[in-house]
Amino acid sequence: MKSLWKTILDGLTYKDLAGKRQPRIYTVVTGLILLLLLMAGGMAGLNRYLMMSRVQVTPETVSIPTETQSPVETKIPATETTAAEASSGCPTDSSQWSFTPSMISETYQVIQPACVYQGLEITIAWALAVREGYSRAEATELLGFSEMPMRQMETVTIPKNASELIDVPVSFIPTHPEFREWRLNASGKAAVAYGLRGCFETSSVKGNRVEIWGGEYPVICLVVEDAENTQILYSLNDHMYTAPATPMRSFLLFGYLGDGQWVWLGTQTEPKLEISNAEEIASDRLTVATLYDSQPWDAKWLNTTHHLDMQPLPENWQSFTNENEKQYILSVLLGTAP
Repeated sequence: MKSLWKTILDGLTYKDLAGKRQPRIYTVVTGLILLLLLMAGGMAGLNRYLMMSRVQVTPETVSIPTETQSPVETKIPATETTAAEASSGCPTDSSQWSFTPSMISETYQVIQPACVYQGLEITIAWALAVREGYSRAEATELLGFSEMPMRQMETVTIPKNASELIDVPVSFIPTHPEFREWRLNASGKAAVAYGLRGCFETSSVKGNRVEIWGGEYPVICLVVEDAENTQILYSLNDHMYTAPATPMRSFLLFGYLGDGQWVWLGTQTEPKLEISNAEEIASDRLTVATLYDSQPWDAKWLNTTHHLDMQPLPENWQSFTNENEKQYILSVLLGTAP
């Protein structure tokens, strides 16, 4: 053992004229190299630790660019925000967007850059306004649309999972331009809120081909509507009717037309979920919207962003329970009024 140690020691050092051991040149060089490697490894470990700490505090998404087909040309309900979006540098061509799976879904994804959602928010504002007593015509004019930002469809194709598509039936709110409705809680306050649940491209790459299955909408977003109201006031041509309501969660689909414009494609007929715990629903709405680089949209947001308050309620609105008034409003909406 001593002989082995002496051999190793002699290989790494030598004795000078004074009989002291000195390191050989290659020993010094090798030592320096090992020191540099250790320092590099330590710095890499430290950088990884700092990066992971930052990710755990604020999750960051990785953008994976994908190719989409250009949408079919269609009439776009222009808004005042189009020029502003163009000047801001936010891309309006969906082929320039990137889609990243979120922590909760690979199918419904995060769009980057997040400024893309600005156009969607204008259409959400319209949906909120018509739930807060604005007529369809008023909301359209006030938010700068040339026509109602919605399309009436029977079904919309959405991904059931990563490899399968499904056609879901959708329903629509009445489109009469003068029709008004208020969705109210027990205190007579606006009680509808929206939250983003992710988006997806309506095309698939198979081999060397791009298959388009979303028609003129290259991107569709899923938005949850939490209608926590317990009463609804309907108004049309000075006829009014107040009805009780069960708080419900519904799922809405919005399609991208291009040039920063989005339209409401309808509300899925299923599922519809009864809201039993408003606090849990609000927490879920905030958490999921944040994961998609978005935020909840409600009456407060509508007022802050677009300066639209809920329209004043008529006096004694709770007393409008005459069934004849209800039948009149329904007959006008259905086009069967004499």
